[in-house]
Amino acid sequence: MRKIGKYCAMACLALVSLLAQAETPTESLKKVLKGYDRFSANFEQVTRKDQGATAEVLKGSMKISRPGLFRWETASPFPQLIVSDGEYVWIYDPDLEQATRKPADPKQTNGAALILNGDVAELAEQFEIYLPINEESQQLFELLPKDTQSSFQRIRLFFTQGVMSELMLQDVLGQQTTILLKDSVINEPMDASLFKFTPPNGTDVIVSNER
Repeated sequence: MRKIGKYCAMACLALVSLLAQAETPTESLKKVLKGYDRFSANFEQVTRKDQGATAEVLKGSMKISRPGLFRWETASPFPQLIVSDGEYVWIYDPDLEQATRKPADPKQTNGAALILNGDVAELAEQFEIYLPINEESQQLFELLPKDTQSSFQRIRLFFTQGVMSELMLQDVLGQQTTILLKDSVINEPMDASLFKFTPPNGTDVIVSNER
C-alpha cells in the first residue's frame, strides 16, 4: 500500500509539473509567430457572403517584415496595392488612379493584419484566443472578439509545420473570407523599398484620419 501511495504521489507531482509547464493558447500563438521576422507568400482569397453564394476570388502576393511593414498586392481580377511603412498605410487602386493614406494605428487595425504582423499582445487585448487543434504538424487557433460591437464573429488561423497556411475570417453578417497561402518563404532578405509607396503622377490622393 505504501508503494501504491508513493507512485500515486509521484504521478500527481508529474501531472502538476506538466500542467505548470503547459502553454496557454496565447503563448503558443506568440511562439509560432515568433519563428520568423520576414515572411512572403502567394495567396488566393475566397469570399462568400453566405453558404450558397458564388465566391469572389482574388489572387496575389504578400510580404511582411516585422514589426509594422507589409505589402499586399492583388493581381487578379483587378490590381490593388496595400503598403505599410510602419507609420502610414497606403491603399492604391491603379485602375481608379486613386490612393488613400491613413495612419498605421494598431488600435484601429483589423485582426487579420495584427496576425500577419505578429502583434499577439494587441490580439490578446481584442480577442479570446483558443487552440482547438494542437498537434506536432498542425495547429488551429480560433480568435473570438471580446468586444460585442466587433465586426468579426470569429477568426481562424491554421499552421502546417509551423508555417501559416490558411486564415479564415467571418464577420457578423455571415460573410466568410478564406485566405490560402502557398509558396511561403521565411526570413528571406527583403529590399526596404518594397514597403514604401510614392503615388504616381496624376494619382488622386485621399488623406484619411490624420493624427
